[in-house]
Amino acid sequence: MRTLVIVGLCIAMNGCFWGPHWDLLRAKRDLVQEQAAIIKLYRGCLEKNQDDPAKAKSQCEHYTQSLQAIAGI
Repeated sequence: MRTLVIVGLCIAMNGCFWGPHWDLLRAKRDLVQEQAAIIKLYRGCLEKNQDDPAKAKSQCEHYTQSLQAIAGI
C-alpha cells in the first residue's frame, strides 16, 4: 500500500520520472518546430517574390538570419 501511495505521489508531481532529460527533449522539439515554421514562411516569401530575385533576397533575408540564429543555439 505504501508503494502505491509513493508511486501515486511521484506521478502527481510533474517531472518526477522524467527530470531534466524530459525538459531537454521538449526544448529540442520546440526548436525544431520553430525552424520548420520559419522555413515554411521563407518558402512562401520566395514564391511570392520569385519573379524578382533581388527583391526576394532583400525581402526574405530576415528568415535566413533567424534560421542562422537558431542554428547557433
